[in-house]
Amino acid sequence: MVKRPNYGQERAERQRRKAARRDERLAAKAERRHQPPDAGSAAAPEAAAEPAAEGPGALLSADPIAMARLAQVLKFVCGDDHPTTLAVKRAAMSSDGDDIERARALFQQLTPGNQRAALTLVAATPSALR
Repeated sequence: MVKRPNYGQERAERQRRKAARRDERLAAKAERRHQPPDAGSAAAPEAAAEPAAEGPGALLSADPIAMARLAQVLKFVCGDDHPTTLAVKRAAMSSDGDDIERARALFQQLTPGNQRAALTLVAATPSALR
């Protein structure tokens, strides 16, 4: 009788190796997800150049024109009588530091989807309308 190779063992070994590689990939992905970007990485200089890396509240400047534009967008996204919309309108009109801080705090309390929508619409506003 001729000795046949045991293909089942080879297949099982290939499956074990594949599972081990998958586990290593998932572990590395989880590590990257929980680590801040390194200073030496390519993404770090871009993140430092953009104010969006500090969070959505960092984009709320003290510029009254920008605040008025954001108030118009928030009126569309959240509604005319929403507390955040009212606070941003008031901050745009008064340019008072306390009003601006209150508007920033309320903006940060919005859901991430509403924040993203408002900032996207402000960024997409044609320069002629600004």
